[in-house]
Amino acid sequence: MECRSRANVSPFPLDTSEGSQERQKEARVNSQFANVLLHIGYHKTGSTYLQDCFFQPVNGFSTDIGVTRTGIVRDFVFPDNFLFDSERMRGRYMPFIESAELRGLRFVLSHERLSGYPPSGGYDRLLIAHRLQATFPGARVLIIIREQISLIRSLYSQYITDGGDLTLAGFLDTPEPQLGRMPGFRLEVYEFDRLIAYYQQLFGADRVLVLPFEGMLHDLPTFLQSITDFVQLPPAVSVPMIVTNRRRPVPMQMAQRLGNRFLSNNELSRGAWLAIPGFSRRFGALERVFQALTPAGLETALYARLGARIREFAGDHYRKSNYRTSLLSGVDLQTYGYRVGREE
Repeated sequence: MECRSRANVSPFPLDTSEGSQERQKEARVNSQFANVLLHIGYHKTGSTYLQDCFFQPVNGFSTDIGVTRTGIVRDFVFPDNFLFDSERMRGRYMPFIESAELRGLRFVLSHERLSGYPPSGGYDRLLIAHRLQATFPGARVLIIIREQISLIRSLYSQYITDGGDLTLAGFLDTPEPQLGRMPGFRLEVYEFDRLIAYYQQLFGADRVLVLPFEGMLHDLPTFLQSITDFVQLPPAVSVPMIVTNRRRPVPMQMAQRLGNRFLSNNELSRGAWLAIPGFSRRFGALERVFQALTPAGLETALYARLGARIREFAGDHYRKSNYRTSLLSGVDLQTYGYRVGREE
């Protein structure tokens, strides 16, 4: 009797308090998403290459969500602040996560819009971070950054491709920003340390990987190896060395900007005099013509002028942020051409 009595007494008394039960529930939920990778961008940092060429089953990944990637924007960006339901969203993605696990793959949710939309100042990037954490607690996060002057120049070109009609000066410097009526581009959107630190706070510093886009350009295999190591996968089998998004000629973008203003009625340029459906896509068909007709010297000069104007506008704005980013990420950004300055 005495032995049976002792056998029923646990040497580790259970904490049946409500707080303990909540912690146990949280731990169970976190374990469900421990192998999920959230790739949040930024824009113009090789996202298309990763999505189309690297995050593939042959390399141990699955991006299958039942619809195209625009569904990610619909699910995590578009919902009204009061209507987003993390539990419902979790239920929507669980079948795809479980399917990936059954096939021995890592589920990846990849969309650059998850880091905010820079032409509108990334106004919702904090909100999206909370939605991702509420839906996939315990997941891993991949953030890819890029030297800011180069990044802004590439982003401005993409903004025009997407239908924007602002001049570079108008894009960089929003009129009457103090009124805050509509979001516009802000230099702060590329203070990378702020977003990195926040994701580290939400998911844990050891579950956030930050890589420089320049590393992809200089040593692609090593860059990709950093990602597979992060998610505990063997080295990638397929590493195609291709360019997925080639830069358009500057004269082409200058012409499209004017066309957007007068011929395209879209989210970035409204009120066209004569709205041509799908104008931006149709105009893109002229890329080869502009490449053939644009002298190399002219292209080089115009491209350099854009960079000089952006550099003049930004000044030393990013030096301290880049220093903090280096500390948070463990990456020496100065070796990749970033302006880095210590805190005073």
